[in-house]
Amino acid sequence: MESLLDIIYIPLAWIFKLCYMLVDNYGLAIILFAFIAKLLMLPISIKGEKGRLKMQAVQPKMNALQQKYKGDTKNPKYSEELQQLYAEEGYNPMSGCLPTFIQLPIILGLWNAIRRPLTYIVGLNKLTNFAIVNILNSSGVQKIIDALGKTDLADFDAVTKWLQTNEIRVAQALNDPTVFETVKSGLADYALKYPDKGFITDFTTLNLNFLGLDLSMTPSEYISEAGSIFVWTTLLPIISGITSFLVSYLTQKINAQPTPDGQKTNMNLLLYTMPLLSVWLAFSFQTGVGIYWIASNVLSIGQIFLLKAIVKPSKPEEKPKKEKKLNYNQIEKMKRIEEEKEKQGAIIVNEEDTDNK
Repeated sequence: MESLLDIIYIPLAWIFKLCYMLVDNYGLAIILFAFIAKLLMLPISIKGEKGRLKMQAVQPKMNALQQKYKGDTKNPKYSEELQQLYAEEGYNPMSGCLPTFIQLPIILGLWNAIRRPLTYIVGLNKLTNFAIVNILNSSGVQKIIDALGKTDLADFDAVTKWLQTNEIRVAQALNDPTVFETVKSGLADYALKYPDKGFITDFTTLNLNFLGLDLSMTPSEYISEAGSIFVWTTLLPIISGITSFLVSYLTQKINAQPTPDGQKTNMNLLLYTMPLLSVWLAFSFQTGVGIYWIASNVLSIGQIFLLKAIVKPSKPEEKPKKEKKLNYNQIEKMKRIEEEKEKQGAIIVNEEDTDNK
């Protein structure tokens, strides 16, 4: 176990490996993986939505309390009354933050699994991956040589760090039958020379092509290779940005509530910041990550409407109306009104009888 995050990373990697085994295509496995991830995080999302609705219900009272102590919110009485309000309403201010904190390592785990197929799907260890990089470099595989740049190939830690974001490139290079045979032969030599090091020599390649895309390449690399920005892979960052904008827009539109001007500014900033971040991520990282980001955004849009249907805001309890007690004069007045009504009714009946005769 490399770190505590492996507690999350390794189970997610198992799920991703299962997805690939089911569909035998990296792109389809990513989409299936994104769907399963959303299902796994649905209970957390439901909890977060309930917390948001609770906060929405408590917000007017919090605003009233802030107005009461305007300019003096450091007053201990303000904190005391605020805590009392939370207790009375059964609201925990941390309940809205917890789902976000939980989802962050899960998202990082998903990305980690997608970008490191040799480790998590093929099952190669660090030493084997280190040897493969050196063999590819010495064999003259230009894409790997270019990607390595000034990385010191004799430095195990430096190569291991490079692999964290480039392992998918190495996996794609192995799809060339000639290169694959060269690598396997080189690994066999390493295994004979260092029998106690645990080199893995028996493994298969991965199908990293999806809809005509090489999922190990970045959109920027496609542009450099084509010598033009007019390649259809540039649509991936654009689609990523649009779907991210829709997620932010629909979230704000559906969950809209009156907020102070400062909060509105922050929400508008978030509305445009996240799509720009999505465009940058999808443009900078391999297209496999871009495919995941788009699939995740599309599923998030569906989840917004699903949560709206599942989690309903609780209706405020209606307090029973107290019957007003009447005093003696009011009771006597009501009696007189009833007597007058009876007399009027009797007069009308007598007049009708006279007319009939």
